[in-house]
Amino acid sequence: MNTDTKPLILAPAGNKDSFLAAIAAEADAIYCGLKQFSARMQAKNFSVEDLAPLTRLAHDKGKKVYITFNSLIKPNEIDTAAEMLDALQRQVRPDALIIQDLSLIALARNVGFSGEIHLSTLANVSFPKALTIARRLGVSRAVVPRELSIDEIRAMSEACPEGLELEVFVHGALCYGISGRCYWSSFLGGKSGLRGACVQPCRRFYTQNRQKQRFFSCQDLSADVLTKPLLSIPKIAAWKIEGRKKGPHYVFYTVQAYRMLRDEGSDPQAKKAAVGLLKRALGRIGTHYRLLPQRPQTPVNTEIQTGSGLFMGSVKGAGYNSSIIPAEELLVNDVLRVGYEDDPWHSVIRVSKYVPKKGTLHLKFSARKIPPKGTPVFLTDRREKTIETMLSELESEVREKY
Repeated sequence: MNTDTKPLILAPAGNKDSFLAAIAAEADAIYCGLKQFSARMQAKNFSVEDLAPLTRLAHDKGKKVYITFNSLIKPNEIDTAAEMLDALQRQVRPDALIIQDLSLIALARNVGFSGEIHLSTLANVSFPKALTIARRLGVSRAVVPRELSIDEIRAMSEACPEGLELEVFVHGALCYGISGRCYWSSFLGGKSGLRGACVQPCRRFYTQNRQKQRFFSCQDLSADVLTKPLLSIPKIAAWKIEGRKKGPHYVFYTVQAYRMLRDEGSDPQAKKAAVGLLKRALGRIGTHYRLLPQRPQTPVNTEIQTGSGLFMGSVKGAGYNSSIIPAEELLVNDVLRVGYEDDPWHSVIRVSKYVPKKGTLHLKFSARKIPPKGTPVFLTDRREKTIETMLSELESEVREKY
């Protein structure tokens, strides 16, 4: 149990670089998924062979590793799931499995998995009585929904039976369909969110009363300065950062920010610095959502953009003479998104040379993807030299030792 210590900072990792970034930023634990049975199948994810050396590195540095085995399992997949759980136990030995499907509790124990079992937010442990049931099933941690207020989380903590602890989200994407328990993507195109294949229809344009807007696209959850009250809730074992589809820059900065808020949150300067890091983490505009029950915030605002990334400027010129004047400096290998993913001219550009703030970056597009003048451009990933050096050193350590 984690009653006398600070909550762990739990970082997402959808690929090797993000995993290493979590270690470099001094996350306490890392959660990641396999190439099957994960609720984020659009992330690159890992094979068992990929995870084995990375997990050994994490363990040697005192970090925990949790595996998200959190999609629903079909009857014809039970044998495959059992084989993968057996391989995880023998080759990786993660500290915990995060599951949605309750059948996996017995399946994991039957193949000899010895780590903890955590219930994903997809398992819908959203009311106090459910905690007792979860503990009887052998669960040691429940991930509570992002929709709960601080008062509701406190009530969950007070109801925790012996041997059970809580994990709460402090940052990352919000789901319009209640923490991922949504059939929208499945209904529209057979891509089930409960199976990790959501195509995010809530992010698209819809028309109502001749108004074309992103009526369902949520801002990101950002607990930031409201993390202090969370520290007073005894059964919270981990602060979870959402983002297994994000790059290493996002992981590094969000982990650093929440470590600062946890450890130095009483210092106004540290708090200001942490909020500054979150603004530069290249996520969406943040909201406290329902954390404060007396001041809830609506997470959908059609007056602002809800695409991820830092706005850098708008396309100037036309056709092959297109350019932008960036609001911030651009570094070599920065990744820019032109427009939104549902725009016909949407494209991703990797910056090939340094461009100073207010300089000019000339943009090249294919003939079929020339954006109109005024199209917004966002910085979605960055490879700063200091972070790249740390990742390179850790990658070398993996190759040499494991």
